[in-house]
Amino acid sequence: MVSIADTHCHLDIIQSQGLEIADSLKNASESGVKKIVQIGIDLESSIRARSIANEYSNDSLEIRYSIGCHPTETHEFPNKDEILKLVYENLDDPKLSAIGEIGLDYYHTADSKKQQEEILEAFLECSAKTKLPVVIHSRDAKEDTISILKNFRDRAFGVIHCFTYDYPTAKALVDIGYYISFSGIVAFKNATEIQEAAQKLPLESMLIETDAPFLAPPPFRGKRNEPSYMKFILDKMFSLRQESNAEVENKLFENSIKFMNRKAYHHNA
Repeated sequence: MVSIADTHCHLDIIQSQGLEIADSLKNASESGVKKIVQIGIDLESSIRARSIANEYSNDSLEIRYSIGCHPTETHEFPNKDEILKLVYENLDDPKLSAIGEIGLDYYHTADSKKQQEEILEAFLECSAKTKLPVVIHSRDAKEDTISILKNFRDRAFGVIHCFTYDYPTAKALVDIGYYISFSGIVAFKNATEIQEAAQKLPLESMLIETDAPFLAPPPFRGKRNEPSYMKFILDKMFSLRQESNAEVENKLFENSIKFMNRKAYHHNA
């Protein structure tokens, strides 16, 4: 049986789309998923993420969680202080793996760039103080993402989730100290730039995720995603890498454990 970790998932949203959390986790466990990070995107979902991790985690499938403020939420729900408070209140909880998702999204909400940047910087400062890794969302915001993360070099670390840029961008982010996480998009036929990044990056700098219920990999593209589909993402990574399948699987799982245990890419050595 393979050992897979889904480092970015929204079980609560999957549930809202008709698949109960218990059923989603049963499917995941049967497909080799051993670990999941349930992601918070605002105050309410971050509290739910904590509850899900506490209620559903077991010996065969461990669930961790994150606390965050998605950039598309910053315009309507600018309650960052309450979310930051939640981070500090749960800092001693071993199930809390990260701060996020946070970041910049100029595709959906370009009119709130300044507010997005200010909130991102506040959470990066929190990461620097708490040593919790961050989960970064970046869409149509490549240059500003790199610039802001560079300002926190050697202070804040984490992962660029659902990577959608090219190899030079990935290398620049890895050089700053970030994992690059690949979602089901890496298996899309037209995702040549993302596939190039997955081929060329050092294996120790990479993670994989579903971002379920979004971005299901082929053959389920366009349908509701779930953690059990991680095996299709892993299969695509096998085809892209020169290492043996066992080495790819083991290293990606090892990287995931380090990330979930609050160890950033630059701290791997």
